[in-house]
Amino acid sequence: MPLLTIAASNRDRFDIKSDSTKWFIKSLQHQTCKDFELMIADGGSCNIEQVEQFAKGLSGFKMRVTRHQLGEKFERARLNNVGIRNATTPYIMTTDVDMFFASDFVEKMVSFLNPVLFIESRTMYWKPPIAQKVYSGKLDPFNDLDSCKVGRIKKRTTAGGCQCAHIDQWSKVRGFDERYIGWGSEDYDLLTRMQKSGAKVLWLGESNARVMVFHQPHAKNVVEELKEQVINQRLLRNIGSYSVNPNGWGGISD
Repeated sequence: MPLLTIAASNRDRFDIKSDSTKWFIKSLQHQTCKDFELMIADGGSCNIEQVEQFAKGLSGFKMRVTRHQLGEKFERARLNNVGIRNATTPYIMTTDVDMFFASDFVEKMVSFLNPVLFIESRTMYWKPPIAQKVYSGKLDPFNDLDSCKVGRIKKRTTAGGCQCAHIDQWSKVRGFDERYIGWGSEDYDLLTRMQKSGAKVLWLGESNARVMVFHQPHAKNVVEELKEQVINQRLLRNIGSYSVNPNGWGGISD
């Protein structure tokens, strides 16, 4: 059994024909440490059968897919929890399917793993011209990552591109707060509650020189996302206990 599960939420974004998915997978195949498996927590993608078939034929690491049908809205918090609760490893890291990881990212992550530690990572948002150079082969992030470090690094106040903890720590806070819709603020809420629970927080990638996680550009529905952000920020301003989801989380009632 691997040590770490990388759980990535998805609905209609994991498409092996797309550049972002290809490079997400390539970055995991090139990891110097292979002590992990990838879990796609899918919320009702139209191409789910193709995703599952791709997982069966993938080489380089193990990939699993778990389904949880969502309603009309995408719910990153809920799907992250689905990934956590379906994992069988002692440590689980949540992320997205449009990331790119430096080749030594998992090795670095694993070197810090500790039952009382909550690990976050700063994320650099690749500018579209940089991403296109990577996709076209003009830039090679595996052999010259420094040349690809052009973009904006996500602030600590918006948390990170991944969140990692021992399953006991995830269970203590009961995962992400599933009242959050869409994406945004749910990760900072989690960081706040992890701190409230007594977990020690470690940040990776605190500078351009050390950043190891990169967000690939993609189209956005700005109007709809802004509406969701207003609702989510109200929740963020009223965090109570470190423990949430009293009736169950990740699709499991308990």
